[in-house]
Amino acid sequence: MEKVKTVTYLLLIAGWLCNPLLVYGQKRYKTEIFYPEKLKSLQVKTTDDNVLYLPLMKLDGNETLEVSFDDLHPEYSRYAYSIIHCNADWKQSDLSPIEYLDGFQDLVIEDFANSIGTTVQYTNYRLVIPNEDIRLKVSGNYAILIYPEGEPDHIVMTVCFSVVDPKVSVMGTVSGNTDVDTYKIHQQIEFTVNTKNFTVQDPRNDLKIRVVQNNRNDNAAENLQPTIIQGNEIVYRNNPALIYKGGNEYRRMEFLSNKYNGMRVNDISFFNPYYHIGLFEDFPRDDTYDYDQDQNGRFYIGCSECSDPATESDYYVVHFTLAMPPLKGGKIYLNGDFVNNNFNGYSEMVYNRERRKYEKSVLLKQGNYNYRYLFVPDGETKGETEPIEGNYHQTENEYLIYVYYRPINGRYDQLIGIQKIQSGTTTL
Repeated sequence: MEKVKTVTYLLLIAGWLCNPLLVYGQKRYKTEIFYPEKLKSLQVKTTDDNVLYLPLMKLDGNETLEVSFDDLHPEYSRYAYSIIHCNADWKQSDLSPIEYLDGFQDLVIEDFANSIGTTVQYTNYRLVIPNEDIRLKVSGNYAILIYPEGEPDHIVMTVCFSVVDPKVSVMGTVSGNTDVDTYKIHQQIEFTVNTKNFTVQDPRNDLKIRVVQNNRNDNAAENLQPTIIQGNEIVYRNNPALIYKGGNEYRRMEFLSNKYNGMRVNDISFFNPYYHIGLFEDFPRDDTYDYDQDQNGRFYIGCSECSDPATESDYYVVHFTLAMPPLKGGKIYLNGDFVNNNFNGYSEMVYNRERRKYEKSVLLKQGNYNYRYLFVPDGETKGETEPIEGNYHQTENEYLIYVYYRPINGRYDQLIGIQKIQSGTTTL
């Protein structure tokens, strides 16, 4: 019986590796939904984290990673998933599945529940990793491919997360006193990697660093070289790639009920089959810093007078309006975790020439949301805050520093350290 299981497992791996969609070249994976009109509210977090919502867990740690999303088709669909190991650049590594996981690929998501008492019916799906079918064996980046059962070439979403095996410590700061200006529009990151308990023979070649601001991939700093190497301390300082524009605090909105207006809600109406939320008009903030205790782009599902927001929160059409003249030479996008920080048709604002305003209507689940507007110049992939939100050194931003390690002849990038810094304070 054990021999049959082994043969079956090897055949599954062989079939999976031969699938052209899953092994095609140099795709960089990122968290994204390919059918945003049907699949909604994708959230990735560790199960014991109700604050940070970081797509990160420790190797062989006690926490687990939870992936949840909704399908607006109320009837149960059988979704399956496979897991890919990636290098620091989020491209598929050379490891085979048997090297990075214990268990099988192409497993069905069995945890689901139908919505209760909502005007918009949906099915909520939940996947926890590791589980009784899968355990991850190595550190690094991972991408979960989700697709209808039996259709691995029909990917409906990808979910990215990281697994860290802490071997080095990282200490860093954020300062408004930068090599570009002094307490004006920029923030500069400085940090030190301490390898006291882990030998790194050649830090300049064996380490890869990635710094991410507010969970955004478009302006991440990569391919960084140390400024100083002093014994066990590897210092990254005075690097132009580590100077970020400060931006402004995220705008916030909240709608938990159709009986009263929440934060930034101007009106609530019902046009069959949806409730509609009209937000107050937004205006450019390129000349004003707006202090607020935001959550750095995150969103939280919630509803008043309900016991289980995952299945009892309703979906409303939320209308965003940005009152300003049209900007030439690029497009304006909504930005935040609720659009997975991606620039696409789902997040693009549309200019209404008659009303002289940018507009966008998005179907969102009840809860609390952070959002802002980014300008992406034509031909570019990096979003800019300056034309709309402005840039200010005092903005509270969150920076995640990832430290990867691959020694000579190594076959994949290990994630050996991570640190979150915010407003000059080490917090993770």
